[in-house]
Amino acid sequence: MRYFAFCFLLFAFSTPPALAQSDFAKVDKPWIWQFPRDHGQHPEFQTEWWYFTGNLRAENGRRFGYELTFFRQALAPSLLPRQSSWAFRDAYVAHFAITDVEQERFYYDQKTARGALNLAGASATSLAVHLGEWSARQEDQEADENNTAGSKIHLHAASAFGKIDLTLAPTKPPIFHGDRGLLPSSALPGDAVYYYSLTSLQTEGTLVVGGESWRVQGASWMDHEFFTSHPHADVTGWDWFSLHLSDSTEAMFFRFRRADGSHSPYSVCTFIHHDNAGRHLAATDFELIPQDWWTSPASGGKYPLAWKIKFLNYDLQLSTPVKNQELDTRRTTGVIYWEGYVEVVGKKGKRPISGEGYLEMTGYAK
Repeated sequence: MRYFAFCFLLFAFSTPPALAQSDFAKVDKPWIWQFPRDHGQHPEFQTEWWYFTGNLRAENGRRFGYELTFFRQALAPSLLPRQSSWAFRDAYVAHFAITDVEQERFYYDQKTARGALNLAGASATSLAVHLGEWSARQEDQEADENNTAGSKIHLHAASAFGKIDLTLAPTKPPIFHGDRGLLPSSALPGDAVYYYSLTSLQTEGTLVVGGESWRVQGASWMDHEFFTSHPHADVTGWDWFSLHLSDSTEAMFFRFRRADGSHSPYSVCTFIHHDNAGRHLAATDFELIPQDWWTSPASGGKYPLAWKIKFLNYDLQLSTPVKNQELDTRRTTGVIYWEGYVEVVGKKGKRPISGEGYLEMTGYAK
């Protein structure tokens, strides 16, 4: 769950001010989910994003991570009456990153575009979102209540440092966080998000970095959220974890950090059993304990890169093989954040367990 900071992206565009938030739809009751429609955009809400991360290996065992994200921000509840073909209602931002684990190198790029002239856009009927040539598209499918995960997803992005061409095959249905996909952020009415994930995406394809091309395979994770923004004056940042564990389970942790050093009681964990059943854990049901810190030479931000994680009968230690996975996206989203490849080891009861995933941290760099 990534929440309020990306609303900064609307300031990147010279347009009339957004109309009052009261003119957008609210997250105030459980959503009636229907796929493939709900993989697409929800224009009645102010903010939306599609978030892909993954841990990959080449045939020789070389490890890579990637991130490809698309953000949509509505500047008004409807398109203002203008004759120009450049007129637009939705602004789009995309971030693309590759982590080369063995070389301890991290690369990223960012783009913005208006939702006009096919510069950027998203379908309202299925997963098909793009900004320029960066895209995430699901193969054509008919609505099927027995196949909510849908067909294969194709990701494409290219920058000066490299590119990805990946195919993601869902092996589990969507997991709905909170109350059937409605996840509150505070006690305020409507201060919530609609949020689901595809947590188990078998991935294969081609990754190019450093002038070398690799056939890769591994596991990816997709988050899709939509909501209408609320101010969060007491929130300074968040920590988000997505983990694939060696017992064929997955876990998502999300924690708001407050200015006084406390953690929001609306922090959550969703645990996905090997049989696809999801289990919601409240903030008091898990522990996220920083163990070691790294200071960015670029921003001065001090990030916890090692964590102890305790929940249910799991006792895990999380670390990263690449310390510098910081993205300075102030020109597109107004924030500096850390997001990258992580690994876990530990125990489930008395049995050893391992895993890998992604960690996102915001609010550590000012």
